[in-house]
Amino acid sequence: MLKIIMGIVVAACVAVGVLYFTSDVYRARLDAAADQYAHWTPENIAKDPENYLAFCEQQANKALIDLKASEISVAQSRGKLEAMRADAQNKIAVGDKALVDLKDLFRKTEASNAWPAEWQGQKRDKDWMKRQIVALDQQVEAQKQLKGKVEVGLKKLDGQVTRVQQGRAQVQSQLAEIKIGRDMLKVQRITDELTVRLVNIKSVLQATASTASETSGVISLDQLAVDSAVTVDDSQFDKIMGQ
Repeated sequence: MLKIIMGIVVAACVAVGVLYFTSDVYRARLDAAADQYAHWTPENIAKDPENYLAFCEQQANKALIDLKASEISVAQSRGKLEAMRADAQNKIAVGDKALVDLKDLFRKTEASNAWPAEWQGQKRDKDWMKRQIVALDQQVEAQKQLKGKVEVGLKKLDGQVTRVQQGRAQVQSQLAEIKIGRDMLKVQRITDELTVRLVNIKSVLQATASTASETSGVISLDQLAVDSAVTVDDSQFDKIMGQ
């Protein structure tokens, strides 16, 4: 269990470090929180354990709120990405079928030298057919790439869900530690052993709170957009026709 907790803390520290240097807003929030935590040195904790535990409880409850917000954000992103994947799958299926039909029509018309060919009720010359086949192939490929990126995004969301669940479990554990600390203070004066135990609450909470803030970010759908500009290349057309 200790190795798992340490692994989570290390991973959280790496992620927080990236955000710290790339986001002014996040950096300001983290600096403010660090100032609050920095006030509670072991000496100050020993002098005022009751207020220290109240501070930790406040931070724990705030982390729970942040984690819930992250959970909602992840669910919303998942819905959007799943809709994008379904749309891409449909376009791939339609495009693949159209490509098969177009290529078959092109081959038959070329073999019989019966240009123009008739496609969807209209007469189409050879150059138009070549452009259409290349364009359609590129669009289908673009949708396949988009689908792949969406699936990567969904896997990242799965990782965020796991982190949120781990963070919630850690916060609940620290709330239990806070209760134990209060109970111990009622029956005994502050001791070195109790001070160390209270200090550990702060360390875990600080790492968990950072994780809660970091997981609130959502995957940008704009980053998943794929440029589908069409250019006609005879070598590319020949390759497509050979498939």
